[in-house]
Amino acid sequence: MNGHFKLTIYRKAIPLKEQQTIQQFLSTHPHNTSFQSPEWFHFYLSLPNYKPLYFSITDESGLVKAVMLAVIIAEGSGLMAFVSSRCVIYGGPIIDQDNDVILATLLETLTRQMKTKAIFTQFRNFRYWNQSSVSIFEKHGYKLRDRLNLIVPLESADKVLSAFSASRRRQLKKALAATPEIRQAVSLKEVKDFYEMLHKLYKTRVKKPLPPLTFFNHFYEKLVPVGQGVILLVFHQNQLIGGIICPLTPGHTIAELYVCGLDKAFPHLYPSVLATWAALDYGIQHRIPEF
Repeated sequence: MNGHFKLTIYRKAIPLKEQQTIQQFLSTHPHNTSFQSPEWFHFYLSLPNYKPLYFSITDESGLVKAVMLAVIIAEGSGLMAFVSSRCVIYGGPIIDQDNDVILATLLETLTRQMKTKAIFTQFRNFRYWNQSSVSIFEKHGYKLRDRLNLIVPLESADKVLSAFSASRRRQLKKALAATPEIRQAVSLKEVKDFYEMLHKLYKTRVKKPLPPLTFFNHFYEKLVPVGQGVILLVFHQNQLIGGIICPLTPGHTIAELYVCGLDKAFPHLYPSVLATWAALDYGIQHRIPEF
């Protein structure tokens, strides 16, 4: 970059001092998301078939002005890994005052880095960019596609429930009347049990790639302890019947990453409804503004 800014690309663990500076920058940014945090970068570093790159831009005094976490994801190995490699930027870059020069620099650098590493690059933005920024994305070959967003304000349980359909409220009321146990996962065995349920769903119905068990184990071991994730499970008579994996951005959002339930086996308990409600209720109880 020019003399006023410095661009650093991390491919290995970010030193603690730099982590702290980045965390301070993210904590005060209105579009902060944990998906762009050093913690998620280190999470991806620990996984097979995930190759993260962390871009940091600082000014002359060392203050962070932008960060971007890009992760290359592949399926399988060998030729399969090569033809399935794609680069994803979850949440989009976090840039001070949406500086157009910095955005252009990030896109130019990313394009060079991905030229032989990924078959496509996708920004899964969690925000709307202004027209000036959209023009810069387009200039660098990106096309904006509208997509369905389900954003639920978490002001109170009553307001969340009032937005449900009448049938969904009846389902939830009936399910809660059966006094299920809804709580956080407390062991890797519980994580594995949930994964096996989810894996069966993806294999028989969803029929899309699902990360390996390692992804879920490391989510539990690395992101849950630092408050950037939670795994909520639903039990009926000590049997696991549903659950949900939720990334957390404290003070901002709780998100649904994976959710499933044994709806056919327990049709009157609506396990998937209970799992989603678990995340909504968690957000309400922890004063998180949005799901």
